[in-house]
Amino acid sequence: MARLCTPGSLQPVCFREQYEWTSHPWHLAAKRSCVLGLVSLVLVGGCGDIFAARSAPLFTVPLTIVGEPVDPAVIDTGGDYELMLRDSFGLKVVDNADVLAFGGREQVNITEGFRYTAGGLENTADGALVGLSVCNCNGLGFHFFRETGVVLGVNFASLHAAFLAVVPAGGVTIPFQVPPPFLTDFDGAFVEVDVASGGESRAVLALLDTGTNASMMQRGLVGTASSLTPDRLNITIGKERFGTVAVQVGLFDTEGLPDLIIGTDVMRAWSDRWYFFFAKKGGTVTVFPRVVTDPADAN
Repeated sequence: MARLCTPGSLQPVCFREQYEWTSHPWHLAAKRSCVLGLVSLVLVGGCGDIFAARSAPLFTVPLTIVGEPVDPAVIDTGGDYELMLRDSFGLKVVDNADVLAFGGREQVNITEGFRYTAGGLENTADGALVGLSVCNCNGLGFHFFRETGVVLGVNFASLHAAFLAVVPAGGVTIPFQVPPPFLTDFDGAFVEVDVASGGESRAVLALLDTGTNASMMQRGLVGTASSLTPDRLNITIGKERFGTVAVQVGLFDTEGLPDLIIGTDVMRAWSDRWYFFFAKKGGTVTVFPRVVTDPADAN
């Protein structure tokens, strides 16, 4: 949903039933060129909190359009699309569509259908979104994973992303939750978490979004921002079997977006290893968390 715009440099390595890339961390500490600005993640948390560190990584894959290499695509599990392009790359523009981003609604172009290869997997797109103002980048949304059926694995310790045939055994697997009522057509990676700030707490349906390294929250959900930092708020995000993360989130006011968008800053604090499977409807995320309350839960 939120998208950062400096893809990392990748060297593809092919494995049987698996495609894997190595990303350099200094390329992945991306600057946010969109309207929100980079969110600092240094704050004070409570006893037992895990802290979300600065400069969480993004993951990208090599991308070719009709056989021609272009800039790598950011892997965007929060993106309700198949492909987003920073340029039409010679493809014919055949339509346009309204897109909702943090800055509000805007109109973007849609290309003709075409063949492409992402991370070594060839596919045909009916079209791609072109020219979203908040991000001068290419993006690979969750519809790609629904189309191909591959499992996405990201490893924050090794900075590897991989396309797998199956989810590895041994982690904690959580089914995606049904989207909130105001997002019934957005069948993304929603999970329920507990959010707290300033003495207020509530359960929230949050979107897991590898397309941003700075978590974001709808203003007014919990707590009140300081007048000195009106667009930032210190909160904790808790998930049973994962633990509690203390993080400073950016606040947004745009209606129609998920209440909470969890980026790679919080994901990395919870676990080094994440595996996303997007079924034709719904899906699962499998995690090897740092904090497991019951050893039986890890099986």
